Amino acid sequence: METDNLTPQDNQAQTTEAPAITMPTGTTPSASWKSSLNTDLRNSPLLQKFEDTPEGLNKAIESHANLEKLLGHEKVPIPKDINDVEGWNRFSKAMGIPDKAENYGLPDAALPESMKGITIDKNQFAEVVHAHKLTPAQAKGLWEAYQKINVDIYTKTMQEHQERITQTVNQLKSEWGDTYETNVELGQAVINKFSTDQETNDFITSQLASDPRGVKFLAKIGDQFAENKIPEFSMKRFSLAPEEAQQEIDTMVRDLEGPYMNQKGKFSEREHQVAVDRVNVLRAMINKSRG
Repeated sequence: METDNLTPQDNQAQTTEAPAITMPTGTTPSASWKSSLNTDLRNSPLLQKFEDTPEGLNKAIESHANLEKLLGHEKVPIPKDINDVEGWNRFSKAMGIPDKAENYGLPDAALPESMKGITIDKNQFAEVVHAHKLTPAQAKGLWEAYQKINVDIYTKTMQEHQERITQTVNQLKSEWGDTYETNVELGQAVINKFSTDQETNDFITSQLASDPRGVKFLAKIGDQFAENKIPEFSMKRFSLAPEEAQQEIDTMVRDLEGPYMNQKGKFSEREHQVAVDRVNVLRAMINKSRG
């Protein structure tokens, strides 16, 4: 072929012709899996979170497989609200919640020997958990936790009570010395004498014996009884007739050994003053009646 007659423009066109493109061995252009889907499915929000790559396709298939597993379980509609009786009945049946509270079959409370005589009503507890639609496993777990809470509270309360008693005993022993036991017995004797029953006895003892002031108060009263120093006053809750009031005054004034006259000093100044106050009250009643 002759080329001597080619123009410079012809030579340039010949040298700038695009070379053929070749792909490296073993590679293929990336494919779009979403492009093969119909438009509605391709534009679905469900697929937007998956990339248009082989990795995205794998994740989309994995998500679908997990959904298939989930849908394979028994389907229980969620109750619409608290008033959806039928919905709650279906839900309770599916979750194994018994029809009646007693069907939870809760065991008796397991309380330590130290709590002997104390009961925890498991039936009342079952009614509460049934009203809140707990499953049997949840009810049992909560029942065990509830018992432990009660035991812990009781144990802590008794420990604190014993610490107060010990503190009271130590304080009084340091103050009374060898007379501690005698004074405590006198105080308990007062409680035993005036308590109407054992329950009242225990209540008064627990209230007063835990405080040094209470023990001292009881011991002082007991000492007065032991020495026969308690004056006999007719402290009535109703008004006396003038004649009755005068008779009581005469009795107290004539008793030279009584707290009003107290000629032998058997009574304390406070006891004497109480008797004087009583006489003054009686005299005021007489004067008021004479108007």
